[in-house]
Amino acid sequence: MCPQTSESPRASIQTLQMIITCNMGLKRKTPLKRTPIKKTPWDKAKKEQEKKKAKAGLSKPALIKRLDRWFSLYIRLRDVNDEGVFQCPTCRRILPFSKGDASHYWGRIHMATRFDPDNVTIECQYDNRFNSSHLIYLGKYLEKKLGPKKMELLEWKHRQVKNWSLFELQELIEFYKKEVERLKKEKHYDEWSKSM
Repeated sequence: MCPQTSESPRASIQTLQMIITCNMGLKRKTPLKRTPIKKTPWDKAKKEQEKKKAKAGLSKPALIKRLDRWFSLYIRLRDVNDEGVFQCPTCRRILPFSKGDASHYWGRIHMATRFDPDNVTIECQYDNRFNSSHLIYLGKYLEKKLGPKKMELLEWKHRQVKNWSLFELQELIEFYKKEVERLKKEKHYDEWSKSM
């Protein structure tokens, strides 16, 4: 039993020491139980709806992933010439279409410029993935290509917050699918893609 009071100062120190040692030795015999969060009726319906969307490929992450594929293909086809080769704006090497990546000047984390064709150009896979200084050369290339006013607008745009709706993402997917088909015919993709 831990003492509660004392009479003399010396006794109070001893009492304090006893209280401290008593409190340090106290342990709860049974751990505290967490009370479960009560689920509301609409939680179950919301979860079922999300599962249905995920199965149908209509969740936002799934649509963004699909749009990334079509947009990347569009950019690479747009920037390649009729023979299926391109010149990397960073290292200046001439490479085939299969060795190109769609390189974003402002990263893909900025949703306002993620699917902006002015922000993206074709670049060799090495520079896009491993060369940390590629953005310096890419910025100079884009400024030369677009002009200072469009670069300024692009810089302003990347700071804006954009939350894409499911409808917008689906419309962009359809748009870039059509553009890819148009560019494949225009650049004779079937002829030079077989030789690579």
